[in-house]
Formats: sequence, structure tokens, C-alpha cells
Amino acid sequence: MSMPPQPHVRPDIYYFPSFREALYDALVQYTPLWYLVPFESRIARIMNNPEALIQQAEKLAAKGKSGWSFFGGSEEKYEQAAICYRQAAQAYEVNGNFLDAAATYIKAADIQANLSDDFEAPDSYVHASDAYRRALMEEVKPLNDNEKAEAKAKAINCRKKAITLTEKSTSSSKLRRLSRMYDAIGQILENDIAGPLKQAREDLLNSKKLKPEDKKRMNALAAEQQPTPQEADELQWLQSKTAFNEQEKAHLKWLESEMLPPLQEARIAYKEAANFLRLDAPINANKLLTQYADLGAFLATLLPHPTEKGNAKYNYYQEAIDAYQSIIKFMQSDPKHRFNLSTYYFKVCVCILAQCDFVGAPFTIETYQQMDTMYQQKYNLLFNLLQAIANKDPDGFDALVEGDQSLDKNQVAILDDVKNSIVVEDDEFA
Repeated sequence: MSMPPQPHVRPDIYYFPSFREALYDALVQYTPLWYLVPFESRIARIMNNPEALIQQAEKLAAKGKSGWSFFGGSEEKYEQAAICYRQAAQAYEVNGNFLDAAATYIKAADIQANLSDDFEAPDSYVHASDAYRRALMEEVKPLNDNEKAEAKAKAINCRKKAITLTEKSTSSSKLRRLSRMYDAIGQILENDIAGPLKQAREDLLNSKKLKPEDKKRMNALAAEQQPTPQEADELQWLQSKTAFNEQEKAHLKWLESEMLPPLQEARIAYKEAANFLRLDAPINANKLLTQYADLGAFLATLLPHPTEKGNAKYNYYQEAIDAYQSIIKFMQSDPKHRFNLSTYYFKVCVCILAQCDFVGAPFTIETYQQMDTMYQQKYNLLFNLLQAIANKDPDGFDALVEGDQSLDKNQVAILDDVKNSIVVEDDEFA
């Protein structure tokens, strides 16, 4: 049974939509009246077709290049071409084609940059950078290693282009936008580029760590005055589990050498991001400054020993201490942030310990202990670690670090660096 036509709709259009479209095309689309229709309405039919949108954008760009026309000037044609490219990029993203989306965003950004658009052009470059990052994990066709490396490099390059254009802007939001862009560069360098290398290094180091029961067994076997052949073999097997062969040593050295450059650049990017927010948003600036300091302290653990005043390793720790102390100074001036002071007091103390001044460190740590009356247990750990160092007790040092579950990965890495920097007789603690 057919439904009766709605009273407010003409039967011919209600029942024959194709007739309506044909009539619309004949009377509007293929006549000068078409240019009176808003541009967004004109491209509505192809909004989900990226190839058609790109074709339309190329036509509009060609018309813009040819100069003025009766239905709009050259600048308007370029603006419409940029809109089409942006819509096409979004359509590619919906389909999971993020590399194509990124390339199309760049086309839009290039046009907008030529139009001296100091907001839309950087925004398009930022979208392109984000699309390259998403391609690393979400691309329909998974990328190989070379394609991933190229995508990471292009993601950073797009962010840098956005920064260059934004620096010319007079917008009131300029500083915040620049901060977000530098922060994003730091994230790409630290997480996307150095992240896999950092994880591989951590996995390799963890593979050489014995379980507590195995370590206890190994120490017991080592203490045997006259071990049986079976015990000697077991001891040798346990010791071999903690030793690096030549291939593993070379691989570890390669991982660390590949990690250093992107992490150093990320650290600089975080500091730049923080500098833009110091006056307008000091809380956000302190978060970025914390990332800068944490990364600097981690970089120090990658450098060879010894830690001596004035060398690169010492300076990394000192710059981290200076950053933490500037955050402490801000927090002390605002009662709302005093509950977070303990975290930064402890970070400073750990870095001071890592500078290997075992004569002056106890006095500095005691000063912070007197300032922080809420969490005395953390300072007890530091004094116990100093005692283990004085007693040349690497096992005791390890037991203290492993027994404190409140330590984060960065602090554990720094304390391991402290342990490895101490010479016991002719050998290191490690």
C-alpha cells in the first residue's frame, strides 16, 4: 500500500527525487545562477569523495592562477581551493589513509601560506603533522620502517613550518600556540623517534636482571668455600645470565647512540615550550619544565662515567636541579601547590646524589629533609643509600632501590647510574 504524499510537499518531487535533481541541474548548476549558491553547498555532494574534492581544488587553483573572473577574484578561488583540500584531507582521515591526508593538508597549507593567512596555514600544517603521526599506528596499510622514519621526519618538518608562520602572527594566542607546537615536537622526538629505541634498551637491560630468588641463590653459591661441581656449574650459569656478550654490548651502545640526538632535541623543545608560558600560564610552564628536567637527568645516565664537575654528565644533572629548584620556588610562593613540593625536593636530592659528591650530598639532602616534614621515609632511603656507598655494598644498594616501590623509572635509572659510577677496588658495582 503506497503512502499518501505529505501535504506540504509536491508529489512530483516527493516521489521523484531524481527528477528534482535533474531540474536543479538544468536551472541552477549549469547556469550562472550556480555561483550564487554558497560554496559549501556547491561541494556538499562530493564532501565524502576526496579524489573529487582534490580535482575541484585543482580546478579552482588553476582559475585563481589565471587571474580575475566574473564570479570571483583570484584570492577567493585560492581560498576555495584550500577549503576543498582541507575537506579532502578530512575525508582521507575518515577512511584511514593518513599519509594521503597529510599530503593533502600540506597542499592546503601551502595555498593558505601564499595568501598570508597566519592562522589557517599553521593550523593546516599542524593537522598534517598529526596525520603523519597517526599514520605510524593507524594507517590502513601498515608502514615499513623506512616509511615510518620518513613520516616522523615530515611530522617534525610540518610543525616547524607552522612555528615559522605563527612567529609572524600578531594574534593574542600566539604564545600559547607556539608552546603547543614546541611541545608536540618534543613529544614526536621523545615518544615516536626515541621511544622504540628506549624501550628496546630497557628490555635488554631487564633481561640481564635476576629475580630476587635467583640473586639470593647466586650470592649463596658464591659464598660457598668448597662448592660441588653441580653448584659451580649453577653459579656459572646464573652469572652468565647477567653478563652481556659482545653482540649485546654493541647493540646496547648502538641503541644509546641513536637515542641521544632526538632526546637532546626533545629536551630543548620542551624548554622552548615552557618559556612561552612563563608569564601567562606558569603552572603549564612548570609541567613542561619538569619534562625538560626529567629528560635531562635521563640523558645523563646514558653518558659514560665518570661524573666530574664541568663535564657533560655533571651539567645535565645540574641543569635538571636548577629547573626543579625554579619550580620549587614558584610552588613555595603559592599555598595551593605546597603539597607537591615533596616530589620536587626528592627529585633534586636524587640528582645531587647522582653528581657523586658524597661529601657534600648528605648536607644538601639534610637541608631538604628539614624543609619537607611530611615524607621523611624518602630521605631515610637516600641516607641508607649513602651508607651502602660508604660500606661498598652494591647488593645492599640494589636491595634498597628494589624495595622502594614509590620510585619511578627515571629515578631508578638515575640511582642505577649512581651505583655504576662507584669504583669498588678495581671494578665497578655493576
